[in-house]
This record gives sequence, structure tokens and C-alpha cells, in this order.
Amino acid sequence: MNAQALESLNQRLRKLEDIEDIRTLRMSYHKFINEGLFDRFGELYTDDAVVEFDYVAKAKGIKEVRELFLRIPKNVDFVKQFIHNHMIEVNGDTATGLAYLDARYASNGEALIVGARFSEKYRRTQAGWRISETILKLYFSVPLSKGWAGTDIHHVQAYSK
Repeated sequence: MNAQALESLNQRLRKLEDIEDIRTLRMSYHKFINEGLFDRFGELYTDDAVVEFDYVAKAKGIKEVRELFLRIPKNVDFVKQFIHNHMIEVNGDTATGLAYLDARYASNGEALIVGARFSEKYRRTQAGWRISETILKLYFSVPLSKGWAGTDIHHVQAYSK
């Protein structure tokens, strides 16, 4: 194998490893949610991260991001999220990703079903890949008893500070 072919192979391998590292990062996010490890979200984000959960909550900077995730168990009684179709594009030390969310929540004695999309930016840091931006677009968040086919499709409450 000549030097050019070897370099091309190394670049392709690094890209695949980067994609897998970013997928593991995204899966860690949902592990933390599903296992109630809300104090660990600082491990996933860059210091200057931005998080926007549609109309529900926003945070800028790692301090606000940590505080946002610590508020989740104060606003919901139960949460389980199931992520799928995570697509990633790597460009050197930055990347973008898109993933779809199917989730179950309970709040104030009511079961909710949620459908959403995560759009993210990632950055390679000295500690590895981290999320630098999370934008969540809610498609619907409705009581299980009502379903998502109606016109009143948003029932998740904004997270109070």
C-alpha cells in the first residue's frame, strides 16, 4: 500500500471513529435522562454550549446548562427517552448531527407522549467530543389519553427557574 492510500485509509478510519464517539456522546445524554443522572450533563457539553428546548427552556454556558438539567426532575415525575436515526456529518474538529426523539413523560399525574427532533453541533475538545449546541424542536407533546392527532399538540410546560 502506498503512502497516499494509507493516508486516505487513516482519514476514513478517523472519521468513522469520530462518528462513533459522537454517537456515544448522544447515547450518554439519553442514558443520563433515563437513569436520572441529571447532575452529569456537564460532562457532555462545551463550556460555551447553547441549549434550546423549543418553548420549554433555554440555557447558555455550562453553568446554565447544568442548572437546566437539574430542573428536569423538579418538573416531571417520570421521563424515558428513545432516540433514533442519529445522522452525523464530521468536518475536522467540528460536526453536526440530527436525531429524532420518541419520549414518555409523566407530570402531575398525567402521562405525556412526545415527538421531537434534536439538531446539534459538536466540537472536539481536549477531553474528546462535546456538544456545543442542542436545539430541540417539539413536534408534539400531548397527554397519552388524548393522542397527537388533534390541533392542540403542545402540553409540556416551560421549565421554571
